[in-house]
Amino acid sequence: MPKMEKDIEDRFFDILIDQKDGFSGTPINVYQKLVYTRYEEVIKNSLPLFIDKITQSELQESIIKFMKDTPKTPFVWQIPNDFRKFTKKKRLFHDRKYLYDLMYYDWIEIELYMKEYKLKPQKKFRYKESYKLSKTARVKKFNFDIIGNDYKSKRENYLVIYYDFDMDDIIYREINPLIYYVLKTLNKKKSFEKVIKELCKVNDIDYKEAKTVLKNPFLELYKKRVFS
Repeated sequence: MPKMEKDIEDRFFDILIDQKDGFSGTPINVYQKLVYTRYEEVIKNSLPLFIDKITQSELQESIIKFMKDTPKTPFVWQIPNDFRKFTKKKRLFHDRKYLYDLMYYDWIEIELYMKEYKLKPQKKFRYKESYKLSKTARVKKFNFDIIGNDYKSKRENYLVIYYDFDMDDIIYREINPLIYYVLKTLNKKKSFEKVIKELCKVNDIDYKEAKTVLKNPFLELYKKRVFS
C-alpha cells in the first residue's frame, strides 16, 4: 500500500476509535458506537467471571483503550484473548491482579473448544516412552483461589485444563505441584521416567515413592489424552 494511502487509512482509524468526547450523532461517531458495541458484546459473552467483578465504566474505559491499541487478530473469537493480554501488559487492573486469572480461566475454555482435533489410537502408557502435553490441554498455576471461588484470596492452585472427548466438555482439574511440573516439563527428548527423576532430584523427593503415588493420576490423564 502506498505511504499516503496508509497514512490516510491510519488517520481514519485514529478518528474512528477516538472516543474521548463520547458518542454523538455524526455518522463517524455512530460507526464508533457500532464498533465499540461489537467489542463489548464479544468480551461480555466470553469473559463472564471477569465481567462480574468490574463496573460498566471500567469495562468501557478498558475497551476504548484496547481499541486504540488496534487489535491484530482477524478472528472475532480471539479478541477476548487479545484483550486479556492487553490489559495485563498495560497494567489496567494491577490493583486487582486476580482479574487476570479470571480472564485466563474464561478464555482457555474458548480456545480449547475452537481447536480441531484428530483422534489417534492410543498405545499403552510406558514410563520409558517420551511424551508431550497435548494440544487438547493446558497447565496453569493460578495465584488466587480461582477453584474455591474466593478470587481475592491469594493461594497457589495448579490446574490442568483439557478437552474431554467422552464428555464433550472442558474439564478444570486441580493437581499437585509435582504433577503440574511434570506435565509442564514433558518433551519428546526425554523419557517420562527421566522427567520425573530429574524433578524428584531437584526437589529432594524419593522417586520410587513419587512413582507409586502418581501412577494412577498419570494413567487417568493419559487416557484423557492430556499428554501423548
